[in-house]
Amino acid sequence: MKNLLLYTTLLAVTGMANAAPVVYTDKTLYDNALVALGFSALHEGFEDTTVWGASRNTPATSVTSRGMLWSANYPENNIATSTVGGTAPEGLYAIYSSPHGKPDFVAGSGCDTAQDPNIPAECYQNAGLKVVSETGATLYAFGGQIFLNNTSAGAVTFLLDGVDIYGTTLDPDNLLRNGVSIDNVIIGDVVPWAFVGVIDEAGFLSAELREVTGKNSEASANVFMFSDDFTIGVTAVPVPAAFWLFGSGLLGIGIAGRNKRLKRVLPATADGDRRSAESTAP
Repeated sequence: MKNLLLYTTLLAVTGMANAAPVVYTDKTLYDNALVALGFSALHEGFEDTTVWGASRNTPATSVTSRGMLWSANYPENNIATSTVGGTAPEGLYAIYSSPHGKPDFVAGSGCDTAQDPNIPAECYQNAGLKVVSETGATLYAFGGQIFLNNTSAGAVTFLLDGVDIYGTTLDPDNLLRNGVSIDNVIIGDVVPWAFVGVIDEAGFLSAELREVTGKNSEASANVFMFSDDFTIGVTAVPVPAAFWLFGSGLLGIGIAGRNKRLKRVLPATADGDRRSAESTAP
């Protein structure tokens, strides 16, 4: 039994480095996963006036807070913070890209009248945010509360180091706009902020949260993404190299011992059967 537990533990730890990114829509599960995986968490709520004061409803190229550099997903865009009509899920302020989405939208391009499934790719605005460590440190998780305005249902995706987690071999850039579905039905005065996060145990240097269902338009079809209450996984508890040597040695000893025991065979019984000594142990 001890050997089995050791083997299982080694497999679990070894598997961490090979795991694919995992998306979460439940903040409690996301937070618990960070703890279970040994990551420390950094929180950002955009409330520090000393840091974020200049961005209050005023575009800023980027803002560095708690060692993280925040910017819009499009280099030409800025970021800003707002009360979002008093609906921010934590504190007073949430963050958004300014403008929302592609900065090169041309009025009269036909995006306002285009309808699914015949919307040109250039019409999708893909509003979003990007974060990197100020020191270039590896990140392991990125998640927060989001609200997609002007739609009752939308979707978002994550790009880790520029790679869309919903990309495929045939569609690496996710032109099909797959993502995490977000229910945005407003009931009365209740704004439906939703949590979405991603954990990648292999680590990444940059993370982008991108809206994938809205399109630029001259009417009210624009989908604006607001975000708040982020939790970022910033530190992985290292596994010492000696652990692997020690663990593999114990595992080898355990397997060798088990094989040795299996070779000890009891004398044949009256009916000619032979049983291993291991199988007769209480």
